[in-house]
Amino acid sequence: MIAHVEGGGGPNLLVLTPAAVAAVGYTAVWLRHPARPWLRLASWLAGVAAIVVASTPWMESLAVESFSGHMVQHLIIIAVAGPLLVLGEPFRVAARTIHLPTTPRLRRLGAWWHRLAAVIGPALFVVVLFLTHLTTWYDESLHHRLLHEAEHAAYLLGATMTWSAVRGVGRTGAPARLGAVFGVSAAGALLGMILMSASEPLIPTYEASLGTARALSDQRAAASIMWVGGMLATLPLLLLAGWRWAAAEERVARRSEELIDRPGESMASRGTR
Repeated sequence: MIAHVEGGGGPNLLVLTPAAVAAVGYTAVWLRHPARPWLRLASWLAGVAAIVVASTPWMESLAVESFSGHMVQHLIIIAVAGPLLVLGEPFRVAARTIHLPTTPRLRRLGAWWHRLAAVIGPALFVVVLFLTHLTTWYDESLHHRLLHEAEHAAYLLGATMTWSAVRGVGRTGAPARLGAVFGVSAAGALLGMILMSASEPLIPTYEASLGTARALSDQRAAASIMWVGGMLATLPLLLLAGWRWAAAEERVARRSEELIDRPGESMASRGTR
């Protein structure tokens, strides 16, 4: 039996405890919000629920049995939980209900994040993907509970940072956000190709439990899941980045037209006097 599911398949308190805190804490803050945006609450709670589902004993068993089952578990965290948590907009909800003192240093940090988020978030995500799949981390996480949960936390952090960066508003950095989406897509495709084309199993634990031939076939199935799942996750990211850019350009064009029209209106009003 692999270490991180030992204990009779009971509840995973390492996940359930912070999930409960996140759900209850967000709800408590949301109840004080003057508008109580239901969509944000539903998105946040659904994201937390997706994390819990990915950590159920049944999903842990799938992760133990095969690389492809483990990949499905990761996709739930990356492609479902991550974007849902971002749509919950916890910082915006908190800003409307809790007095958060700001300092010049915090404002500079915020401005720095807005400038570089489109690079930092996706870059971190890509590094985590390659580091966990092409080193011993993946195999070691099957035997150590804390390392396993740290792996999932890294995926969740990378996914939420990527979605947050791409979802940013304004014209500044819009090309970078589109480039970041293509970069994440290309990196996922490259990783999938590496897993698919490998001539031997890359995860010793699965090779020991399934045999070389079955483990290699399972690894290729996992690569296919990553490829398809990555494309399905990247498409809404691409549409979101493009829509945000187009909406920002439209707002700028509208403001420019208003500024052009105002002098004409002022001259016309003078002529009627």
